[in-house]
Amino acid sequence: MKKRLFVSIAALILSVVLVFCGCGKGNDASTQQTVPASHELTDFGSGATSFVFEVVDVDGNVTVFNVHTDEKTVGAALQEYELIKGEQGDYGIYIKEVNGIIADYDIDGTYWAFYVDGAMSMTGVDQVEIVEGSTYSFRVEKG
Repeated sequence: MKKRLFVSIAALILSVVLVFCGCGKGNDASTQQTVPASHELTDFGSGATSFVFEVVDVDGNVTVFNVHTDEKTVGAALQEYELIKGEQGDYGIYIKEVNGIIADYDIDGTYWAFYVDGAMSMTGVDQVEIVEGSTYSFRVEKG
C-alpha cells in the first residue's frame, strides 16, 4: 500500500514537472523538449515533427521517447512505429498495448489512460493532433 502511494505521488510530481516544463514553449522547430534528468530520452522514428512520448507501466516505471514523424495525429504516429496497439471502436481506437505492455480491463481491471501535457485527455489518441513541444503519455491505471 505504501509503495503504491509512493508511486502515485512520484507520478503526480513527474506530471506537474512536465506541465511546467512545457509552459511558455513556442512551436519553433528549435524548441528543446525537457525530460526529467532521471529518465533517458530515446530518439524514435524519423520525420519533420517531434514530440515526447512517455509510457508509465503498472509499477510506475517510465520509458521516454522523442518521436519523430510526418504524421498529423499522435495516434497515427504511435501506430506507425507500433508503439501502441488496440481495437477500433465506436469512439476511436481502444488501446490495449503500449510499448509491448498489455493493460486489458476485461482481464485485470487495468487500462491505458492517455495524457496530454500532464492532463488526462478528453479526446482519443487517434484524434489528437501533434503539437511540437508537447508531451503525450500513456499510463496504466486500475478501474
